[in-house]
Amino acid sequence: MKRRKFVKATGSYSILLAAAGALTACGASTNGKDEDKELLEQSIKAFKRFSEVWDFQDFWKRGNTFDACLVFVSAMVQRWPDNDEVNVIQDQVRNMLEENLSFFASYDPGTLWADDFGWWGLMGLNARKHLLNMGDKELADKYLKLSVDLCWEYKKKTAYDHSETGNPVPHGCRNGDANGDSKGVKNTVTNVLLFLLSSRIYRLTLTEGMEDNDKYLEMAYKQWKWFDQWFKLKEYEYLKEISASAAMVQERPMAFFEGSDYQEKIHPPWAEGWVWSGDQGMLIAALTDMYGLSSHLGSYIGRNRLDPEFNEMDFRARINSIIQKLGNGVKKALVGNSDHIIREAPCLSSFGPQHGNDYVAGRGILLRYISADEERKMTGIDWNLPIQKTLEAVWNTRDISNNQFSAEFTTVDADKKYIEQFRELWGLADNVHTWDLDKMQEKNRLGVCQAIGLDILGAAIKMK
Repeated sequence: MKRRKFVKATGSYSILLAAAGALTACGASTNGKDEDKELLEQSIKAFKRFSEVWDFQDFWKRGNTFDACLVFVSAMVQRWPDNDEVNVIQDQVRNMLEENLSFFASYDPGTLWADDFGWWGLMGLNARKHLLNMGDKELADKYLKLSVDLCWEYKKKTAYDHSETGNPVPHGCRNGDANGDSKGVKNTVTNVLLFLLSSRIYRLTLTEGMEDNDKYLEMAYKQWKWFDQWFKLKEYEYLKEISASAAMVQERPMAFFEGSDYQEKIHPPWAEGWVWSGDQGMLIAALTDMYGLSSHLGSYIGRNRLDPEFNEMDFRARINSIIQKLGNGVKKALVGNSDHIIREAPCLSSFGPQHGNDYVAGRGILLRYISADEERKMTGIDWNLPIQKTLEAVWNTRDISNNQFSAEFTTVDADKKYIEQFRELWGLADNVHTWDLDKMQEKNRLGVCQAIGLDILGAAIKMK
C-alpha cells in the first residue's frame, strides 16, 4: 500500500488548474490520452468547487456528500497515482476529515434519525481507507470507531426491530429518531443502509484481520432475510418487476390488511409507485457483498446451526438473480432512451417541496455504487454510454464561472419522452421535470449538487 506523509494543503488550485490546462494544451498522440487529460482537468475543477461549498450545516447530507468526495478522490488516486495535483487533493481531503469529526461531535445524537448514522457509518469506512493510504492511522482509527462503535451500534440497538411480531415480515430497521419520539417507518433506505454498513464492516474486519466480527455478518444476514422475505411476497410488489428480467425495489414495503405493520404513509409522505434511484445502487452493493461472502456465511450458519436448509449454491443463485433484475431495471427504467442520460424516476414524492432536498442526491448515490468494479461485473451491464452521456450533460450545464453543478441537466423535451418511457414500464409516473429546492439553504444545495457531479465524474474515471 502506498503511504505518504500528509501536509496541510493550502488549496492553491490556480497552479493545479494551470498545470492541468497545460497538459491538455500540449496535445497527445492519441484521442484516449486527450480524453484522459480532459477528465483530469474536469476532476480538478470539480473538486475545487466542492472545496468551496462542502462545509455546510446539514448532518445526513454532510455525511453523504463527503462519501461522494472520498469515492471520487479514491478513483482519482487509482487513475493518476503519481500526479502532483491529485496528491494535493488527497492532503486537503485529510484536513477536511479532521473538520468533519468536530462537526459530527457537535450534534446531539438524540435529535438524529436512524438513516443519518448509516450515511456517516459508510462514509467513515471510506475515510479510514483514505487515511490509512496516507499513513494517518490515528485519525483512521477515530473514523473506525465512529463507523462501528457509534453508527452501527446505534442502528443495531435502537433502530433494528428485535421483536418477532412484525407482520407480514418480522424485524427490519425503523427510521426513527434516537430519542424515541418517533419509531419511524421501515423504508428501504434505512434498511439497506444497515444491510450495507454491516456487510462493509465485516469485509473490513477480514481485510484488517480483526476478531469478534461474526456480529456484523449476522446482522447483514438478518437484513438479507428481511429483504428476501419481502421479495418473495409477490402480491405486494416490493421488488416490482417491469419485465421477466428487470425490476426495481420500491421506496418502502407496504401491505394493506388488518394487523399489518407496514401501512405507514408518513416519515416521509408516501405515494403509490414511489421508487428512488439511490436505493437501487445501495441494494446492488449490499447484495454483491453477500454474494462474495457466501462461503463465510455458510460457515457461520453451520457453526451456529441457524438454518439446516441453507445451501450456498442456491444462495448465490438467488442473490445473482436479484442483482441481474435490479441492474436491468435501472438500465431500462432510469436511463433515457432518447439521450441515454441517467435520471431520477419521475415521482413527485422525490421531487416535491417536502423532501426534494433529500432525494435529489439519488442519482449520484446510484452511480457511486453501480460503477464500482464488483457491482459492475455482477450486473453484467455495460454502463459506459449512460455514464459518458450523463457526465457530458452535467458538465455542459454547469455554471462555467465557478464549475458549480446543477440539480437539473436534461432538456424538457427529452424529459417528456422519458416520463412516457417510465410510465409505460412502471405503470405510474408524475409529470415532474425539476426539483423543488426553494426551501433548501443555498450552501446545502450547492454542496449536494456538486457532490452529485463528483459521483458522476468518479464513475467516469472508473470506466476508463
